[in-house]
Amino acid sequence: MGLFDIVELYDDVHLPEYPDVVTPAEDVDWQTKGIDRPTMTTFRITANGHLFEEKWNTKDVPPKDRPYATREDVEEGDFLYMAGCLNRVHDGWIERNDYHGRFEIKRSFEDLDSLVTYQATFTHGRLEGFERLR
Repeated sequence: MGLFDIVELYDDVHLPEYPDVVTPAEDVDWQTKGIDRPTMTTFRITANGHLFEEKWNTKDVPPKDRPYATREDVEEGDFLYMAGCLNRVHDGWIERNDYHGRFEIKRSFEDLDSLVTYQATFTHGRLEGFERLR
């Protein structure tokens, strides 16, 4: 398993050979491990071929608002005490006009027996196209 990033596709982004029996591609959260180092960040590919990256920061959550920290059977040093100690706060989007390369996006669908995988190719921040790998 491990860390991955999410890739969202805007309406009118065309994926070649996209299966007809599954959720439309723009309504799917695709996964990738191929853009930089995965950090559970969200990327967006626009209809005109631009790549955007979500910027965010974290905010401390006080123990009283965490899911397990107030339970009597959880002590301050326990792992469960720390669960939910940070919230991600959205700071906007930045255009990744410096991205040059290829990465795969993947998604499994209940209606299919296999993973659907595409390779996206970017040249100096602009989408050249997608290729269906499987």
